[in-house]
Amino acid sequence: MKPVIIRGAGLIGQLVAEKLIRKNIPVTIISRNPQRFGAKSGFTVLNRADIPAQVEAAKNAAAIINLEGKNIAGVWTKKIKTEIMASRKESVAHLTGIVNKAANPDLNILQASATGYYGDRGHDILTETSDPGQGFLADTCVEWENAALKSFRKERLAIFRIAPVLSNTAGVFTVWRRFFRAFLGGRFGKGDQYFSWIHEYDMAEMLVHYTEHFNPGVINATAPEPVTNAALTQTLAEKFKRHAIFHVPEFVLKSLPGDFGREMLLASVRAVPKRALADGFTFRFDRFAEAAEDLS
Repeated sequence: MKPVIIRGAGLIGQLVAEKLIRKNIPVTIISRNPQRFGAKSGFTVLNRADIPAQVEAAKNAAAIINLEGKNIAGVWTKKIKTEIMASRKESVAHLTGIVNKAANPDLNILQASATGYYGDRGHDILTETSDPGQGFLADTCVEWENAALKSFRKERLAIFRIAPVLSNTAGVFTVWRRFFRAFLGGRFGKGDQYFSWIHEYDMAEMLVHYTEHFNPGVINATAPEPVTNAALTQTLAEKFKRHAIFHVPEFVLKSLPGDFGREMLLASVRAVPKRALADGFTFRFDRFAEAAEDLS
């Protein structure tokens, strides 16, 4: 298979790169800090500022996986929210220039988005054809996806609405582990809001699957069984052998700056991977309890 280019080599990007290399597929990573990567067989690193080198790489690539975007965790000040939105649109614009100059008619684009696209939807089961929701995350994802749809040929574009990725290295699971081990675990609000998630193994495998068996369109990168906050809390309490005695009231979470609590902690997103299952992708971790057992 021709080389694969990965833009945004954080947790998932590096896992995907490692899996592709094990399949003897050459990988080129685009990074703002190329010096942080050691030399690896079949693994090339280019500076994001080096446009000609990226164009040359794209001319002979099978696919580009674009995972760039500012981390959404933290305090949502007006400035931070502007940066979150701008980073995603700028990433697509930057990639568009490279793709246009490379003029590779067979180049597939695997573009990241997020399940934030759906907003707070209660108990509704959300598939790839569901309408977008409301709020900052939904608006950001809509603009992000629209930028890609305007820039790349639809038959060569796959958009992945990625749920929070569970990992021992980074992300929300590492936060849960610290809180529960410190006896500070507990549910948020009523606890009936759904949480869509995906294990890091399945997230990386899904991107590899679509790199090798490309199919355009929107794909929910989520595990088949979303979990309510109450069930999630009980499962983590069991896995970490701690009582989940704390309860954070809704009014406290809603008071967090920039609607972070309302959109990140209280919003109910019950997204399911209808497309991925139809396309023959098999999950290793279908249920939250299985994922938590593996990571705890």
